[in-house]
Amino acid sequence: MTNDHDKQHQITGQCEQINELLSGYVDNELTQQQSQQVALHVEHCEHCRATLNQLEQLKAAIKGSDMPELEQHRIDALMNDPTSKLMENTGWSALVIGLTISFMFALLAFFTSDSIGLGEKLLSGLVWGGLAGVFVAVVRQQVIARKTDKYKGVKL
Repeated sequence: MTNDHDKQHQITGQCEQINELLSGYVDNELTQQQSQQVALHVEHCEHCRATLNQLEQLKAAIKGSDMPELEQHRIDALMNDPTSKLMENTGWSALVIGLTISFMFALLAFFTSDSIGLGEKLLSGLVWGGLAGVFVAVVRQQVIARKTDKYKGVKL
């Protein structure tokens, strides 16, 4: 026999599950089974029905709002602005050069230190060398992918 306290927990648990589905329900993104589950629950649960109504009102308000849209050519101009591209390339170059120099100084200090044993130096060298190798491989793959991407100019 269940008491009122147990029933309240069952309702709360079910409401939490339904609340996770409500946005998808409003946007028609649920499976048929999930949609039926939400519809049946909302018929009997005032709290979830109120939440559903609020989501539907919000969707209607957003859909009805008059938001100015940038034309595609203005978006393209903003994204491909030569000054922005120059600043981006300069920033990335400075970052890579700075990190490389810092890494070289750290390696030099590490390997010339007398307080660190040879075994520790070799082990650390293997780990950092492996990480550097993986990093270089990933960067190389990304550069190749960027250059050979036949869908690079496709606009969605």
